[in-house]
Amino acid sequence: MSKRLPLLITVLALAVWAGNFIVKNFLAVSLVAYGQRDGNQVESLNAGVGYAPANAEVLAARARYWLNQADPPRVAEAIADLQQAVQASPRDYRYQLELGKAYDANGQNAEAEAALQRAVELAPRYFEVWWALANLRLRAGKTEPALEDFRQAALLSGSLYGNAAPPPDRNATLNAYNAIAGALGMNLEALRRVTPPDNAARGYLAEFLSNHDALDQALEIWRQLPAENSIAYRMLIAQLTRELQAKNRFNDAHAVWQKFSIAEGLTASAENNLMTNGGFEQTPLREKYAEDVDLGETFDWAIRRHPEVRVLRSTTNPHSGSLALHLTFNSTMNSGFGEISQLIAVEPLRQYRLSYFVKTKNISASPTETPFIGITDATNPALFNLNSVVPNGTNDWREQTITFSVPETTRGLRLTIHAPQLKVIDSLRIAELWLDDFRLNQQ
Repeated sequence: MSKRLPLLITVLALAVWAGNFIVKNFLAVSLVAYGQRDGNQVESLNAGVGYAPANAEVLAARARYWLNQADPPRVAEAIADLQQAVQASPRDYRYQLELGKAYDANGQNAEAEAALQRAVELAPRYFEVWWALANLRLRAGKTEPALEDFRQAALLSGSLYGNAAPPPDRNATLNAYNAIAGALGMNLEALRRVTPPDNAARGYLAEFLSNHDALDQALEIWRQLPAENSIAYRMLIAQLTRELQAKNRFNDAHAVWQKFSIAEGLTASAENNLMTNGGFEQTPLREKYAEDVDLGETFDWAIRRHPEVRVLRSTTNPHSGSLALHLTFNSTMNSGFGEISQLIAVEPLRQYRLSYFVKTKNISASPTETPFIGITDATNPALFNLNSVVPNGTNDWREQTITFSVPETTRGLRLTIHAPQLKVIDSLRIAELWLDDFRLNQQ
């Protein structure tokens, strides 16, 4: 019994010590939480560190206060706390990461790089450690290792959302391109090196180049990409077509759109027809994908909504196929209607013929109230403006045609379905219009 007594005393002492340790750590963490909630942060943080001077979480919390909330920031104190946090929990990458950032804020580049490298060693599958190291090295002029770090960060960025095998995150990848371009200019080789071997990431690069006036380089990348049913690919299509249209490069914009539309099963309604979906048989892609991306005005119908006009792709008595466009106008309209349009790529100084079929009901004979099809230069309507007026009254299907020549500077046309303000108040004679089978052919 006497031999067992010292052992028992030792066990009891250890139990008391352990219990005291647990209690102190609990008190320290509680004080940190209390200070964040009630605004007594300095006092609470200091008391917490006093209770548990080897608690890495409490030390890091005080360091964050010194860095982010103290006025002025007390970087030296933050570094000291984080050094102790690293000693207390040497295999936790978070404290190495925070220490690296604190060193960086204090201009201690060598120490910052060493801490961030250690964070990478501890957590090589985490985006944020590679991102911090990449930015540090880029600012320090260490371009080659920085590019490799950015590449790793981009590869891992999709894991920000917890997916098993995610593609790179768009915003993170674009931010990497912005950082590189800010330091090195539009260095395509450097940007390519950062880009993971992933179609989504290559699409992000094409999008970035397009947005920074490097359209030819963007098109080069786009041509190598397969058409995909993905939000990233649709965003790229929207970006490229928008920028190319703004540069009056409608043939290139149409090539981009056509690759996309063919993959979607959306084609011209007849051979040699420059218009897409002229018979309204297919859901316009702008409408189909409205919830995840704004495709903008494209080489397909853009059917926008107007408070005073009912617009339907109707199965009731189409001219051909199974659908036609049906518009019902209010008896009076306070604003003109021009919400349905399509862009068309054309060649300058060439002659074209537009044809379409129209059916009318109660269409006013007043020139100021008659609907019409407008054809204008897509970038500058003042350069070219032509109208095709629909028949007034009530008429069964009839073909309308108009032939015209495109001016020298015109590369793209905008065809728009218009209706001016209606003034006649007669609810029993509601105006209606059906349109079908649009064709535009080069003569």
